[in-house]
Amino acid sequence: MSSVDRPHDESPLFATPERPRKRPWRKLLWVHQPYPDNYVDVSFLSQLKRNMHVQQYSFWALSSDSTVIISHVSTVALFVCVFVVIYNFDWNPAWFAFSGSGFTLIGYFVWDYLGNNTTSRTATSKSALLIVSTLLGLSPVLKSLTQSTSSDSIWAISVWLFLLNIFFHDYSVGPRKTVPPTLSTNLAIAAAIVLASRLSTTLSVFSFLLFSIELFGLFPIFSRWLRSYSFIGHLILTAFLIITTEIGMLRIGGLWASGIWFAAMLSAAFIAPGWLIALQKYKNEIQGPWDPAKPVLRNR
Repeated sequence: MSSVDRPHDESPLFATPERPRKRPWRKLLWVHQPYPDNYVDVSFLSQLKRNMHVQQYSFWALSSDSTVIISHVSTVALFVCVFVVIYNFDWNPAWFAFSGSGFTLIGYFVWDYLGNNTTSRTATSKSALLIVSTLLGLSPVLKSLTQSTSSDSIWAISVWLFLLNIFFHDYSVGPRKTVPPTLSTNLAIAAAIVLASRLSTTLSVFSFLLFSIELFGLFPIFSRWLRSYSFIGHLILTAFLIITTEIGMLRIGGLWASGIWFAAMLSAAFIAPGWLIALQKYKNEIQGPWDPAKPVLRNR
């Protein structure tokens, strides 16, 4: 038989062996895979996502929200100005107590008429009388509270208490649905008690502490309600605080203190929001399937 007529041998012994295909790479550390440890697959970053949950800020929205901070800082600065004019310039603290009580009554009637007041006026009057009578009884004790403490220590303690008050204050926006936090209020009242102990008469201590309770205990509640009820009213109230504090700074520190205060308020209202928006382009938040799972707790 010739080689032409020889049948083709299809035996697998003469077939070319094929290389086994590698299994696709999977992003699993606990699975043994035929890839080196430093292998980076083309699909490694295919599901990478950037800035999915980044909120884009608006300049005017940030500027309007800054009025909450400006309002509280102005309140603290105004209180410091009141103490300085009482302590250094011998102003009568009773005038501030009467003025604060008058504004408090006006604010209460506005809140009672326009807001959803669930407390009767009789109960409110009883609470007010209880606070006043308690202050009258404690004023002689509070006057002699820090007689053995130097004035430098008193000023340092007061500064730290007011800074902590500003730091822990609730700056959230909207009507409150829970009990207001008391830490910030307690810090401010503690600072007021420390400062009141340096006054000369018991009546001065009583008037100064009454003014502090009206300013740090009652005014934040009214200011928060007014912002949720009328933003224009909140802006008018904030402007009134800034102007009043500006006059106080001018009285106790002159033009340089007034200028610094005006620049600080201007920066908080306009420069700081613009700076925050300018920094937003550097935000680089990365999300992907490799992020750790967040447990969801369900109440049963």
